[in-house]
Amino acid sequence: MSDESDNDPILTDEEIEALVEHAEDGGFDDGEFRVHDFGAGESLTLSKWVELEGLHKNHAEALQKAVATAFDIELSVEAQPSTYAVAGDLLTGFPNRLCLVSTRIGPFEDECHLLISGESLTFLVNQYFGGASVTPPKLTTKVTPSEQRLGERVAREFLRTMAEIWVDRLPLQMGDLYVDVTPDRFSLIPSDTGFAVFNFDLVLGDEHNSTIKLLVPFDELERQSEALIPRKKVVPLSSESATWEPQLRATLPDVSVEVCGSIDAIETTIKSLLAMKVGMTIPIEEPDAMSLRLNDRVVARGRYGAYEGLKAMQFTGFKERKA
Repeated sequence: MSDESDNDPILTDEEIEALVEHAEDGGFDDGEFRVHDFGAGESLTLSKWVELEGLHKNHAEALQKAVATAFDIELSVEAQPSTYAVAGDLLTGFPNRLCLVSTRIGPFEDECHLLISGESLTFLVNQYFGGASVTPPKLTTKVTPSEQRLGERVAREFLRTMAEIWVDRLPLQMGDLYVDVTPDRFSLIPSDTGFAVFNFDLVLGDEHNSTIKLLVPFDELERQSEALIPRKKVVPLSSESATWEPQLRATLPDVSVEVCGSIDAIETTIKSLLAMKVGMTIPIEEPDAMSLRLNDRVVARGRYGAYEGLKAMQFTGFKERKA
């Protein structure tokens, strides 16, 4: 390419003027903000893993029973739609008071995180220790040691019920728990790391409503996507259909067909054909080869000759059926 072509402008002056005129048009800027959802692709992928919704709901039901048994608290645990978010946005939305439980859940290689808000822990502590009717004290900047211990207990019940529910789809191996009351450990994760967020609402009538979040690395979950889509159903062959084959094999040999041997073909004219009469002889040279036909289709080829004093055909090959 010449130097002149390398220095040619990408847009002509007319094209630049047209763009400027369009940009200065009053209708070009309607004053509305444009928002692009950078997580739309991952959110769509989450929706395609249809088994996740069932696992999520069943886990919420199992967790509700576990909390009721462990803490003698009658509350409901409701599964909310799972979402996609990156670590930076999640960290910004963390509550000031929290209990963050980090652990490795096999087969996921990177850590998963269970975020329990201080609001949830305060409610559970008050219900568990019978302080629900007492005026709540002024909240501390961090969760209390009692709330932290109860948060660890909630996390163990959460992970235990999760393993029980997921076992049919994806067997999980729970690792050791790292319990923190600050987001410091999570803040070390690159801000663009994607997570699948599973939301569980703790609800007690109009008295309380808070959320527990399970954060699973999206890339790790995607590697296990085969377990999150419906399994293909294999329909076994019935015992009746298995009896057809021997019956068919026994019947086929008795089916009558018309087979003819073709020795040669001659070319003639309509005039010669019309001149043929009874007793007329047409000389046919001894052929080099001949064919066997079934319903006018060649099924075998062979050599023409004699066998035990009779005209005969010796097979040299069979015509293979085209797929």
